Amino acid sequence: MAQQLPPGWVVTESIEVLPGLNQGTPMQGGYFTRRTFTCRDAKGNWVCASGAEEDCYTQAATMAQSRTQQQPYYQ
Repeated sequence: MAQQLPPGWVVTESIEVLPGLNQGTPMQGGYFTRRTFTCRDAKGNWVCASGAEEDCYTQAATMAQSRTQQQPYYQ
């Protein structure tokens, strides 16, 4: 991706298999899959998640910037 994240921050993709949205109705289907992208920081804390990779990177970059700006208050 074009956006840089801090060292140790990782975005991963997972495929979730979920019951069909119409389960229990005459139009019921089986299952469907969806892609989910999640980001964790260097300590393994969950930062954000999204169904779009680009959006996940954008959210993570925003969180990283926010943490950087608040860092003096944490020390």
